[in-house]
Amino acid sequence: MLDAALYKPNSFLLSKIESLKARTELLTGLNKVVSTKVYLNIKPAQWFPINNQLNTVANKISRQLDTCTDSYLIYADDERQKSKLINVLGEIELQLSQAYNFYDTYMDILTQRLSPVLGPLLRGCDEIAADGLKHEYLTSVTKNPIVYCDRGFGASILREGVTLAKTVNPVAFIAIPYSRLAEKYNLISIYHEVGHQALYKLDLVEPFRQVFSLSAKNAGANQLLQNMLANWSKEIIPDFWAFGHTGMGQTSSIRDVLLVPQAMALSISPYQQHPPPYLRFLISVEWCRFLWGRGDWDEWAEEWETFYPVEYLDKATKEIILQAKKILPNIARATITTRFKKLSNKTIATFFDMESISPGNLLKCKNKDHLLNQSIGVQLSAFRLIRDKNNMPIAKLNAILNSWLINLSTQNNYNHN
Repeated sequence: MLDAALYKPNSFLLSKIESLKARTELLTGLNKVVSTKVYLNIKPAQWFPINNQLNTVANKISRQLDTCTDSYLIYADDERQKSKLINVLGEIELQLSQAYNFYDTYMDILTQRLSPVLGPLLRGCDEIAADGLKHEYLTSVTKNPIVYCDRGFGASILREGVTLAKTVNPVAFIAIPYSRLAEKYNLISIYHEVGHQALYKLDLVEPFRQVFSLSAKNAGANQLLQNMLANWSKEIIPDFWAFGHTGMGQTSSIRDVLLVPQAMALSISPYQQHPPPYLRFLISVEWCRFLWGRGDWDEWAEEWETFYPVEYLDKATKEIILQAKKILPNIARATITTRFKKLSNKTIATFFDMESISPGNLLKCKNKDHLLNQSIGVQLSAFRLIRDKNNMPIAKLNAILNSWLINLSTQNNYNHN
């Protein structure tokens, strides 16, 4: 009976169902399509959630298509039921298109690793990202991100758990500009992106908004500035996450990355979660001052002020900038010392080895043996500070960092057996 139905002259709908089934099955073979080379470039723990999510979507659509087949065979001559079937198939077509948006995104990201040059470097970047989540609690509730290169000015993250093409993204993807691989000492920005994922998993985004707002209020800020600082906390705390792994290396790196035109550096918006670059660098300086007193960061800050003179701003913008700058020490102190019930009455600083990121320890990293015994973040910070001292040609430093990244990519388990 089934064979007869399949080859009836009026079996276009069954042909359509077959076509949809074939396209659905392809969703489950991403790891085969991208080649063995790419498959082995991603850890099993990263592949599993990607394949699992694609399989889940494919299974859901397959069940719908099986139901459609049954409906057609039962109601082949019922025009009303056939009309319903056409609507269902149209909806499945749209679902499948959305699923392939999800599939195509992964395909584009993962096939970058086919490059014999780019692949090992990206795998090294994965290790930096994994280091940013290396905490007992976080490793149990989140997967290690996958890093890829993209166009644009800065790094960004597609967090685990957010919706991508109406499908929940199962693993975080961190985009870095291609140009960042020409200045690998600024890969510290990966820790910032990881910070977004960590703060979401720790459920600290809203608590820090409240901390910043209250700290600003206690320092005498008006309601507008309180609201702005609460908004800015969404970027400032990920900055601190990077700072917690790299210390003054983060301060130095963000100074480099945020060297933008004056109009952009001093731009103010009550709706923007990114603080003005002018203030964003200075808050990092205040973390250094709070923890270690005076240091190189003071010279950096003094020079920064000459780059971005505020006296030429319009009156309203100037007032906001100067008020915000005045209370940055309060915000820095609140960032480091506030205790949270969600953290068993501990501070966010307890997630980091604050001694290892101290200037004294970073100075010891001039000794190669000492350097190699440090965390990934401390090593990266040491490279950033070598660049600051300008005592090594940039080409030589990047060559060293190239080998360092590739070495990172070979130290951990990528065994798929």
